[in-house]
Amino acid sequence: MKWLALALCLVGCAQSKPKPTLGSASAAPRTPPSAVVSAGLSSPSAFELVARPEGLQLLWATAAPGAGWLSEVELSHSGAPRRQPRSLALPPRMLGRVTDLAASYVGAELALAWLEQSDREARAMAAVITGREPAELLDLGSAALTADSARGNIALVAETEQQRALVMWRGLSSPCIEPQSSPCVGFSFRRLRPGIAEASGIPLSVPVPCASHSVQLAVSPGRFHYGVCTREGADALTTMFSIQHEPPYARAEPLLKGCSPLGSLLLAGAPWLVADCHGKRRAVPIPLADEKVQFEAIDAPKITCTPERAELRQGRFVLGLREPRAGLEAALPSSFVPTGGRAGWTGKSLLVAFESGGQLQTRVHVCRGGTLSAP
Repeated sequence: MKWLALALCLVGCAQSKPKPTLGSASAAPRTPPSAVVSAGLSSPSAFELVARPEGLQLLWATAAPGAGWLSEVELSHSGAPRRQPRSLALPPRMLGRVTDLAASYVGAELALAWLEQSDREARAMAAVITGREPAELLDLGSAALTADSARGNIALVAETEQQRALVMWRGLSSPCIEPQSSPCVGFSFRRLRPGIAEASGIPLSVPVPCASHSVQLAVSPGRFHYGVCTREGADALTTMFSIQHEPPYARAEPLLKGCSPLGSLLLAGAPWLVADCHGKRRAVPIPLADEKVQFEAIDAPKITCTPERAELRQGRFVLGLREPRAGLEAALPSSFVPTGGRAGWTGKSLLVAFESGGQLQTRVHVCRGGTLSAP
């Protein structure tokens, strides 16, 4: 596929262990949920968990159209709010509902990206909240209309060393690089700083993107990685691109054909892609150089935990948790995280946030007897 080689050039040229008491993650205990927001979410995907040094923060977009439509609350290790929720200072939205909310801290600044959708159009939006001056809404450009519950058609990661965030999203129909039997779709990049959205590279154009999780983004030391999920007949295929600046190097690799991607995350500084393969969860390291690509089954990772740390392990897939961390939903079986939910480690417990019947709820698993259980 010619678009693989072109994409590499365009974006690349632009820039102590716990005690060994084990439990199976496939049999997650059913912790009683706590309602954080009883009603008024803008959409089922209009919420996000982010990590701070002191713990996890829950963000959500309300259905209210005026200023202050984004709310936040800091969560304790038990999942309860540390204080009353508050609204963040953002101008009124441009369109209707907010979907696919993504967020990350870049130092002390909170970077946000989301889709705004009406019945006829959608736009990719962003903001960087510094706490020093009012945040501006950044209109990134046109986006594809998607289901309100769909996740992963816009993605954001922090590029901490450069003090900025990187956003990638699925756009509208775009000319194909080579003839195709169906129209192609464009994907665009922007780099965010307070009040600024800088163009990064030239948009991609790919055939038949997946309905959800069409975008993957990850940053590892000295590199960044992006991917697109496309469909070849009935099969999904995620093509991941790895860009290294010094010395210059780029690689494109189709991964996990026939599997629907769930997300990407770092394990000990190395990026992995996680996907659902017809009901079985698989993970594969995103290749950086010439290493052989081989997946790991992670259907039932073993859990080791103490009150301060946890570890998920199956084969080469080893996820160690100590400091607060968000974005863990892809690594956990569905028995832990409902579809569309978010998961994070508070520093002492595993916290899951999910929408159910219009309510935003949390569920917490703490370490007891060396495994995660209800408090």
